[in-house]
Amino acid sequence: MLIIKVPCPGFDVTGIALSRFLTLHIRVTQSPTSTSPVNCTLSYEGEGDGSDEIDLDPERNLITRVALYVLRCHDQHHFPADTFVHVRNDIPLGRGLGSSGAAVVAGCLLANKVGGLDLTKDRILDFCLMIERHPDNVAAALYGGFVGTYLNDLKPEDMERKEIPLSEVLPAPAGGIDTGLKPPDPPENIGHYIRYPWSEEIKAVAIIPDFGILILTPISGPY
Repeated sequence: MLIIKVPCPGFDVTGIALSRFLTLHIRVTQSPTSTSPVNCTLSYEGEGDGSDEIDLDPERNLITRVALYVLRCHDQHHFPADTFVHVRNDIPLGRGLGSSGAAVVAGCLLANKVGGLDLTKDRILDFCLMIERHPDNVAAALYGGFVGTYLNDLKPEDMERKEIPLSEVLPAPAGGIDTGLKPPDPPENIGHYIRYPWSEEIKAVAIIPDFGILILTPISGPY
């Protein structure tokens, strides 16, 4: 008898937080006037390919679009005047390290702080998962450590409103449109997670590729 046994890879189920961070430096001046339509000025510094292409329009940038969605769900149409957000991103873009998931979590945390919303982390997880449908990335970024997750299905009507920003639709931006209407609140308990204990003896190594191979002619011969 021949037996082939393949382990479950845990894709989109398990996630781990690494020692690379997306950091927001936030300053609110409480100015009575603002030159920005949404009372927010954004700046960015980061590493790797694509960093010089980050959109600094707060109505198009993923972090601030997410924050605006959360604020508008709580009847706050704009950021407090004047809000300045400087983003320092040490997570390489487009390398499979969950940079978009980290941006979504940062946006929800930004809204929670500047809007004084006092949301629990579990409720913040619901908002994150309305936008980023990878609970492994989101839960690891929000809770830290080593997590196992699963995601409940959403009804089509839960996602059809264009006020909801989408993190994975290109070209950006997608969703997060200001229609003047209050966006729909996310259902409760969209996703669930377990935070596993971590042994100090275990070390995690992430290999970040930074290369490309261009093949102009077919390869022939033995290989």
